[in-house]
Amino acid sequence: MEVVPPITYSVAILQILGLPGLIFIIWYFDNKRFQRQEDLRKAEQQVILDQYRADVTEIKRLYESNSRLVDDCTKAFCRLDSIYEQVIDVVSLNTETQTKLVQSINQNQFCPIIRQKGAPQL
Repeated sequence: MEVVPPITYSVAILQILGLPGLIFIIWYFDNKRFQRQEDLRKAEQQVILDQYRADVTEIKRLYESNSRLVDDCTKAFCRLDSIYEQVIDVVSLNTETQTKLVQSINQNQFCPIIRQKGAPQL
């Protein structure tokens, strides 16, 4: 089988279809090449957009998680403030009660030992 050079095909096409036919065939194959390149570019662009969409979705999820975490921390700090106030009230009440107890002990005149020896000196 003999290999025919491409120029022979070009001459045959030129004789049959003329110059406009040859231009049309060249345009057609060039357009197919361009279309393949465009399809490849669109596929690559779609992959990039899909990755970007996944990244943005992940960032959105992280922001929502952080928002819940901040809300939970705020609630926890509010509860701690309430507990601190209650502890301060309890400590104040205990201090007041201990002071009254010490005063009662110092002023106790009903105890027979205190009546005989006198009030203790502080």
